[in-house]
Amino acid sequence: MTNLNNLTFVFIGGEHQVLHLAPVAAELSLCHPDITVCCICADDRTAAALRAVAAAMRASAMIITQIAWPWAGRIAARVTGIRSAAKGPLLARIRWMARKSQAIIVPERTSAALRWLGWRRPLVHFRHGAGDRAPSSEAKLRAFDAIFVPGQKDIERAVAQGLGHKKLSAVSYVKMDYLQALPARPRLFDNDRPTVFYNPHFDPALSSIGIARDVIARFREQERYNLVFAPHVRTFENLHLGPRTRWLELAVPGHIAVDLDSPRLFDMTYARAADIYLGDMSSQLYEFLAKPRPVAFVNAHGANWQDDPRYAGWHLGEVASGADEVLAAVDRALERHPDMIQRQEKAIVFAFGCYDGAIKRASHQLLHTLQSL
Repeated sequence: MTNLNNLTFVFIGGEHQVLHLAPVAAELSLCHPDITVCCICADDRTAAALRAVAAAMRASAMIITQIAWPWAGRIAARVTGIRSAAKGPLLARIRWMARKSQAIIVPERTSAALRWLGWRRPLVHFRHGAGDRAPSSEAKLRAFDAIFVPGQKDIERAVAQGLGHKKLSAVSYVKMDYLQALPARPRLFDNDRPTVFYNPHFDPALSSIGIARDVIARFREQERYNLVFAPHVRTFENLHLGPRTRWLELAVPGHIAVDLDSPRLFDMTYARAADIYLGDMSSQLYEFLAKPRPVAFVNAHGANWQDDPRYAGWHLGEVASGADEVLAAVDRALERHPDMIQRQEKAIVFAFGCYDGAIKRASHQLLHTLQSL
């Protein structure tokens, strides 16, 4: 493929995926005015996030198209109670809309279904996140012609999964490159207590979300730390108003904050401003450790984690076996952090490489890759 004049970027996974790819689309639109760059999404918040990136990067030529969910998809989501059930009909509509594009670029794996919907031109995946979890959906990566990842850690994992024949590119962490140019975040609390950022993952088989109320209760009972409870946004995506309200009621002004779906979950507000990280499997651990700080983890399932590569991040801090041990683990993380700094720095290089210039690097490599397909 040599004559590129139309590229489609698809964002159907939610607002939290926008900063992993939209800056690349904006950069291409700025530097290559001969290429039509269109970003397609299907919800108001993702559209707003895309517009914010375009405005911040002054990419006025980048086209942002918000489409309605097809009625068949809406019915499927309503019957199953699962919003992602609507994505099949949505992708069919996107495949038709992109019929004049030379390639489709996405930050998630569900769009692999475009292959079964008849898309035969290049399909490119940008990984969002840089964690250690290896979800079953990674099998879908075989549908993509090229895969862009943050760092060497992902390259090695892809090769181990037999994806070495794909066009693999490590371009570092686009999201981090984009956000580091923004102003510093304000303090999270108006006091001098250290703030803990508690960030459970959405996968209940690996997450500590099942005991999160107990963890929060332990912080409510003490006055040494502030706490921000900000789980992965997908954790409560299907939660009804009543249960959601009961979670929000756990907040204590000036002491405990609860955030289930605000933009602060995606723009690294908590990862940049908190003093200590508490989590389980979220890749936000590595976003937090871009600036090395104390970290602790909740082993809510009795996992034999020491030799499991999915838990590699747990070797960068302290581990609690349950809610009753969380405060002690946080205390140890603070005390022993000087001994962890070098290990954390090495892990960040392995995960991200050098993220300065990642946006320009990724846009250049994407064009080069597409021209060779």
